[in-house]
Amino acid sequence: MHRTDSPHAGTASITLLESFDSWAQLLRYGPPSTDAGRTEPAPTLPEAEPYRPTLRRPLALLHVVDDGRDDGETIRLRGDRLVIGRAAGDVRVEHDVCMASPHAALERTADGLWRLADLGSDRGTFVRVLAARLHPGSCVQLGATRFRFELPSDVEPRLVELAPDGDGPAHACRTPLTTIGRRGGGADVLVEDRFVSPLHAELRRTENGWRIANRGLNGLWVRIDGPVRLACPSQFQCGEQRFVFVPLAE
Repeated sequence: MHRTDSPHAGTASITLLESFDSWAQLLRYGPPSTDAGRTEPAPTLPEAEPYRPTLRRPLALLHVVDDGRDDGETIRLRGDRLVIGRAAGDVRVEHDVCMASPHAALERTADGLWRLADLGSDRGTFVRVLAARLHPGSCVQLGATRFRFELPSDVEPRLVELAPDGDGPAHACRTPLTTIGRRGGGADVLVEDRFVSPLHAELRRTENGWRIANRGLNGLWVRIDGPVRLACPSQFQCGEQRFVFVPLAE
């Protein structure tokens, strides 16, 4: 019988990928120590950052949220402008009769950030916030109900419900703190809306004016008066369609 004393006999051949992996391990951890003269591992450098382009501007993501869910279709913004509308634009929701055509636009600014702008729609574009300062004429949405904040000079502030065909009931805010919620929940201003929480929002008078804060599950939404910067993941609504915008910052 033929006998081989080669130290490599019976070992598998080293592939190119295995060779690269071996070099990676060597560069990362240093040469392996032996039992004789074992030493502590050499200090390692911080891991490299995940690769991303450095010469072109970063992309952004727009999630078109499915009804009643937190996820939906994802659209990648590879250009500098994206228009949302009912019958015109890059993203169309043709069956949403509350959406204008076109309705709003996402635009990249000169500094590489993004902003959201309403394009003159009748019903406006709303962004989700934790709290907001109100001024006369400010519009907010709780659940599916929208209000206009009014501050007459001769009477207490009030919230006027906005219906598709005009103004609805007006609710007086007679105390420095007014709560808003679904009927039966004990709030000061009661709303017949199954999407409103029993205690959904608080309207408070402060030294700097009136301020509204969210307390409800479906959030507080405020109509934008002009372009707003979107420097972090943000939610907004056009018509009855909700979106989540995610900038992929440099």
